[in-house]
Amino acid sequence: MNSTPSEFHILLIEDSRADAKIIERALKEGNVSHRLTVIPDGRQALEFLFASHDDVHAENTEPDLILLDLNLPGIDGCQVLSRIKQDPFLRMIPVVILTTSNREEDILSTYSAGANTYIPKPTEYPSYRDLVAILRGYWVDTAVKVPRPLRRPRAVEPREQ
Repeated sequence: MNSTPSEFHILLIEDSRADAKIIERALKEGNVSHRLTVIPDGRQALEFLFASHDDVHAENTEPDLILLDLNLPGIDGCQVLSRIKQDPFLRMIPVVILTTSNREEDILSTYSAGANTYIPKPTEYPSYRDLVAILRGYWVDTAVKVPRPLRRPRAVEPREQ
């Protein structure tokens, strides 16, 4: 997908290929000018996120919004969320939990860890279209994006005296 600086970059951390395809389709049908990056597990997601703001060559890779599933292989979504929100640069990126879980303990633990929103995954495709309209209305059309880039300041080498 071609990208332009004005596109809204969404990082979808989702291990279900079917769910990722449904979300991608709903985004296209919802007329969201976006660039979607799909990563299927927590470890790869953290590698991507930390590389995106550490690497001076990683222009335009930082997401404007993260959609995070909780039920991931290996490093689960709650652990990914905790790592994101502990980092002084990554924690500014809004994280929407998008999961099948309606368990109260999942809801409490993710909000406690810094989730911006918790949304149960819809069970039917029309509800995904409605969800995309809500996400677009708030996160794309209304909320102000975090200024980019979020790169860590480079350490200044001490000068010899």
